[in-house]
Order: sequence, then C-alpha cells, then structure tokens
Amino acid sequence: MMRRVLQVLLVTLFVLTARSVAAQQSASELLALGERAYQNLDYDQAAALLRRGLARATGDTFSTGERLQALTYLGATELFRDRRDSALAAFRQIAVTDPKYRPSEIIFPPQVTGVFQEVRQQTKTVFLQVPPVTEFRAKVEHFTARLLASSPHDIAVAITLPDGKPVREVFAGSIAESLAVTWDGLTDEGEPVKSGRYLLRVTPRSAGAGRLVRQVALEIERARPDTQPWPSRPDGTSAPLHAPSGPAVRSLAGGLAAALAVVVLPSIVAQDAGGFKGRFAVAAAIGGAGIASFVAQRSRPPVDLAAGASTAAQAYRRRLEQVQKQNAQARAEVRLIVRAGAASVVELGAQ
Repeated sequence: MMRRVLQVLLVTLFVLTARSVAAQQSASELLALGERAYQNLDYDQAAALLRRGLARATGDTFSTGERLQALTYLGATELFRDRRDSALAAFRQIAVTDPKYRPSEIIFPPQVTGVFQEVRQQTKTVFLQVPPVTEFRAKVEHFTARLLASSPHDIAVAITLPDGKPVREVFAGSIAESLAVTWDGLTDEGEPVKSGRYLLRVTPRSAGAGRLVRQVALEIERARPDTQPWPSRPDGTSAPLHAPSGPAVRSLAGGLAAALAVVVLPSIVAQDAGGFKGRFAVAAAIGGAGIASFVAQRSRPPVDLAAGASTAAQAYRRRLEQVQKQNAQARAEVRLIVRAGAASVVELGAQ
C-alpha cells in the first residue's frame, strides 16, 4: 500500500516538474517537443505542446514557415484525435496565411494531406504582393499588384476608401493560381485620385458565409509638378544694333567733298554762265550719289553684330518655347506616389 502511494506521489511530482519546465521553455522548444510527441503517436501530449508553443510564438522569434509547419502538425494531431473541426481550423489558418503552402507528403500520410487539400479548395482567398512604394503618372502608367490564389475562384478587385466606398474597380473575373492586376490611378469618373488613404480590396464573388476579403492599406500622394526654370536672356540684347559711324558716313562725306570741289573749280570746267550752271548740276549729281550711298549703308546694319544678336535671340526664343511646352505638359500630368501598408483579412458573413 505504501509503495502504491509513493508511486502516485512520484508521478504527480514528475507531472508538476514537467509542467514547470514546459512553462519556462521557449516557443521553439515547445513546438519541437510537440512534433516529437506526434511522431511517438502521443497525440494528446503533442496537441498540448503545439498549442502552447503557438500561443507563445511571435513574429520576431518565429518565422512564417515554422508557424505553418507547427499548424500542420497540430491539424494532423487533431485529426488523429478525432477532432475534425479543430483540424480543419488549423488547416484553414494555413490556407489564409500562404495559399502556396503544401504539407510534406513524406512526413504526413495521405489522410492528412487529403483533408488539407479539401480545406484549401474550400478556402477562397488570395495573397497580395504589392511594392512598398510605387510612383507613376496617372492615366499613362500603372500601379501593379500580384495576386496568388488559394484555389480557383471568381474575385473582384477594387480601390476603395477606408470605409469601403468604391473608387475604381480594376478587375472582375476568375483567378486560377496567380494574376497581375493594374490600376491607372483614375477614379470611376476618369479623374486622378486625390491625396489620401485608400484600400486595395480583393473580394470573392461567391455567395455564402466565411468569405475572406484581403485588403492592403494604401497611402496615396499627388507629387508636385516637375517644372523647369525659365532660361536666362542672352547678354547684350539691349545694345544698339547700328554703329554711329562707318562706311555710310565716309560715303556721305566723300560725296559732299566732291560736289564742293566741282563748284569751286576754275574755268577748267566752263568759262561762261552756262558753264557755271553746269558746275552746279554736276555737284548736285555727285552730292546726291553720296547721300544715296549713305542711306543705303545706314539701312544695312553691320553683318557681324546683326547676325550675332539675331542668332542669340532665336536660340533664346527656341529654348523658351521648349521650356514652356515641357512645363505645360508637366502641369497637365498628375504623378502619384503610392505607399503600401499592412495587409489584413476581413471575413464576410452570409449575404
């Protein structure tokens, strides 16, 4: 009798010690012990250890792959404990977390992998892959998101406000395994969206309860137009284009001197009154020629000065028109900066 009591006490002490040690163990150690218990066919102990390890696991100390592996062991354990609902719940968490995940057919028997496949087919959801930051020109360029499906089904993809009010539907149709959807940054009215908070929402189009809506928060900002400064005016454009002296002045002076010489010449030209009148006629002709030459040359600016000023002015005008055109185009275009936030899952009830 005493020996029986001692055995009970020892077993109780062992259980209490094991529980105390387990309470101090890390999530990874608990999950390793739970997997070992599953392999030893101790399903009750495996379920307890796995659940405790999953409860303690955090994103900082536990990778997604380790968590999915632990959930697979938990689902298999619950299935062999004849707790099918608990097994389906564990497998459903996997399908929601990563649609591409599959249990190892080497570790788990067909009984487990078959049930997991059924759950995955019944779980209609997608996994979103969105760049953290995207900058693009509304209407002419696109924001792109990649979708991975847990199973083939019909979906609707839309940009919405945080309260769910639709802004633009970007896709409606079937998805098999993966799909790339694009958005041009416009609303249903064809205008670029304003700066603010939005959601990228993916909703299954099938009816019934348990539908999972996957959504990603988007912070959208309208970038300022990238305009260029006005070009500098060319130097010297205000300087006079006509020189105060030059060939024109020399022509005029020469013509007047020649005319005066003819008037005062002695009788070499003519001796009588008719000759005197003739000298004035010749002087007038020579003086008129000088004036005509002066006017002609004054109306024609120096070649090098005029050509240089004209070339600089034309280059300035061309550059000014180019900058004006580019700035007008930049103001007409709306550049959007999209910053993607955290993804979340919302479960819809029966419709």
